[in-house]
Formats: sequence, C-alpha cells, structure tokens
Amino acid sequence: IIKTAGKRYLKIPKLGYVKTSKTGVLQNTKIKRYTVLLEPTGKYYLSLQVEISEPEKYSLTGKRVGIDVGVADLAILSNGLKYPSFNSSYFEKKAKIWQKKYSRRRHLVKLLVLQDRNKRVLCPRSLESFTNWQKAQKSKAKCQAKAANQRRDYLHKLTTHLVKQYDVIAIEDLKT
Repeated sequence: IIKTAGKRYLKIPKLGYVKTSKTGVLQNTKIKRYTVLLEPTGKYYLSLQVEISEPEKYSLTGKRVGIDVGVADLAILSNGLKYPSFNSSYFEKKAKIWQKKYSRRRHLVKLLVLQDRNKRVLCPRSLESFTNWQKAQKSKAKCQAKAANQRRDYLHKLTTHLVKQYDVIAIEDLKT
C-alpha cells in the first residue's frame, strides 16, 4: 500500500521513500495500483491508479462544433478556426543527429568486440564495457522524449481547450 509521507514524499513498498511533486492531488483518494517505469532516458516514472469520489464537471456552454482533421493543418473547426500542426523540428533534428552518432559509435564498438574475439584476447571486451555509445543512446533518447513530450503537451492543451469551449464535438472519420 502506497502512503503519502509528508509534503513531497510517497512511501512505496520495496522501494522506500520516493520524492514526488504531486502529493497534493492525492488528498482524499484511495490508491489502487502503481507501476514504476524506467525510461530509456534514465528517468523513473511512477504511474498510479487512483479512486476518487467525483470528478469536477465543466459548465455547459450550449455550443457545438465539427472538426475536420487535416494534413496541412492539424484541425479546422466548423466555425472556421484553424489549429496548426505542431512543429518540434529543433528537437527532432537533434534526435536525428544523435541517432547518427549512436549508430556510428555502436558499429565501431561491435567491430572492436569482434576483433577481441578473433584475436583471442585474454580479457575480451563486451558491449557494456564501452560507455561512449551508451552516452549517445541516452542523449538520443532525451531528444526524442523532449520532442514527444512537447507534442503530447500541445495536443493535451488543445483538447482540453476544445472540451471546455464546446459541449458537443463531432470529428470526421475519414481514412487519409
């Protein structure tokens, strides 16, 4: 059973005390399940399944809207509003650069490992003994995660805005 311990800590069985920032949200809730994830970036994430009493409801606006999902623009509303596609090109370019570095470094490491094996060295090196390609892998993962997080944040903000503004939302169902 997970318990909140103080203002910024959760007590998790087998792990002990974990520092977190969202313990205020867990007031008056019952934690059912938890999952701990290790991301490729090296960060750990705690996912909680929580039972709450009653979620807050948004006030009714009486508005309706249809959404046309497009390729050039992300969404075009029936009232003429356009939402542009998200542009995360900076971090995607950085991720592509790190992907090249990672691939090159991993290839060189594999060659060195094969050389050690073919020369029958007394203590042959393994893939894990080389840290340079592992650093490149972490940097690549960080850039990819940053771009994905920005894209996800943009979509969450957009959908939350639409749900607060309109009561009925109809979305086209076309295969593009």
